[in-house]
Amino acid sequence: MRKFALLALCALAALPAMFAAAATTESTAVLNGAAYLRTQQKPDGSYSGALGQTMDAVFAIRSAGYDPAKETVDGKSPADYLKAQLATEARVPVLAKAALAARALGLDPRATGGVDLIAKTTAAYDSATGAYAGDDFSQSIVMIGLACTGNTVPAGAAAALVKNQIADSGGWGFGGFADPDTTAIAVQALLAAGTAKTDASITKAVAFFHATQGSDGGWGFDPSASNASSTAYVIQALIALGENPSAAGWQKDGVSPIAYLLSQQEADGSFKGFDPVVGTNQALPPLAGRTFCNAADTPITLTRPTPTATPSPTVATPTATVPTATATPPTTAPSATTAPATPSVAPRPPATGNTAVSAESNDPLLLAGGAILVLALVGAATWGAARHS
Repeated sequence: MRKFALLALCALAALPAMFAAAATTESTAVLNGAAYLRTQQKPDGSYSGALGQTMDAVFAIRSAGYDPAKETVDGKSPADYLKAQLATEARVPVLAKAALAARALGLDPRATGGVDLIAKTTAAYDSATGAYAGDDFSQSIVMIGLACTGNTVPAGAAAALVKNQIADSGGWGFGGFADPDTTAIAVQALLAAGTAKTDASITKAVAFFHATQGSDGGWGFDPSASNASSTAYVIQALIALGENPSAAGWQKDGVSPIAYLLSQQEADGSFKGFDPVVGTNQALPPLAGRTFCNAADTPITLTRPTPTATPSPTVATPTATVPTATATPPTTAPSATTAPATPSVAPRPPATGNTAVSAESNDPLLLAGGAILVLALVGAATWGAARHS
């Protein structure tokens, strides 16, 4: 008995170290991912020259503990780029998402670049249908953008989203087929709007996550082909639900969703996917324990490393050499010249725009909804079979 008690005490004493090791692994992955994103920032302050990716990069960098407003190239920050783009932006889901990005950048969502993002978003509400947008993903983005910047979401908006839940699967998606990305965003939107975790719509969605989790611990549009983006979305939903993504109940063959996501990180800090910037943007917040809603409120605890010159010798000699400036990153991170690894093939994430094919053709986050809708219409039978197998 005394031996058993001693073993139990030893096991309990080891738990903090185990959790610390896990946290260190995730923190290192987040810092390396943030370092990679810096290599992708453009002279106009954007990331990959696209509005959707820039906003997601802002959430990712803020989740890492840095102030995204201080991330600059040639004196231009993401805040400068955001304000410039919003002057002509009319898509309601984009405006709502921009309100959350403005919060992450320390800007006022009601006066960002001279635009009242909240007023323009709320003006689009159709009280007769409860809709802000024409698809479930965009409706969810609007609800999150409003609720997570301190604004009230009408009950009708949540009711409209619940009404669209697909009965036979418990998920949400495009073209009558549920997918993990849309379902994860819908769950976060409903929770942000005040829906109880015990509500039937939420419990059905959790059952959908269990049913569609891949054998590798992750999620994808096809359960047999997980990807970093889909898995990241679902992890955020689980965090919002108060679930532990590393718990035994969310492991497949001993692999948790967190472990799967970590396995998708490349040597340069990026994450595998059809676009490494998209994968990295989406992977960092959940690895930092942040949801789509609260990533913008992550405490700023880190300062971006800057090049510092090594002092030259006090007494110079004819053969002395002055060392060149070197950067001191917070952890082992990729250099700005590291070429991104060739991305593996992964499904594109759903749109954050409210049209089937976005006018912002160079922005995968705003374009992909059209691709998904086309897949649903053209290959409905095959696609549906994969989802319900």
